[in-house]
Amino acid sequence: MSQNFLQVYSRDLTFEIKISKKAPEESRIRKLERWPRETGLSLSLEESGINFNQLIKQYVADYGLELGDKNWSTKRENNKILVDYEQKFIKQGNVVGVAKMHVEIPLNEFREEDNSLVYTAKIYYSIELSEDILKESRLEGTVEFFGL
Repeated sequence: MSQNFLQVYSRDLTFEIKISKKAPEESRIRKLERWPRETGLSLSLEESGINFNQLIKQYVADYGLELGDKNWSTKRENNKILVDYEQKFIKQGNVVGVAKMHVEIPLNEFREEDNSLVYTAKIYYSIELSEDILKESRLEGTVEFFGL
């Protein structure tokens, strides 16, 4: 199968993260680094209440795929926490797609609210599928009419 992936889903969200002002700075940073793993995949993407984990499972079921390797990376760069997540989609042993989440949390941009510091996470979600998988699904869903 070819490795040309096409984006079939993308969504950007912002989400506020509140952390106690009393928490030491290093504890706040560790909490912000963990936040995408603990919460980022389960945020509601729209009014229906569906989250990214559910959306991934829906794509896997709809296209007859299996879930492959899941990878996380977290780093601090330019006073931001950057977290990347990838979940591969597999069909017959081949990688045929990927679900991605990228999170940016600026460490120097926050506001104070009551007894909390409020940080804003910028979250980018996407799902990409191979051209072959998309062609297959179009062909399987096509009704053929033969001459009468």
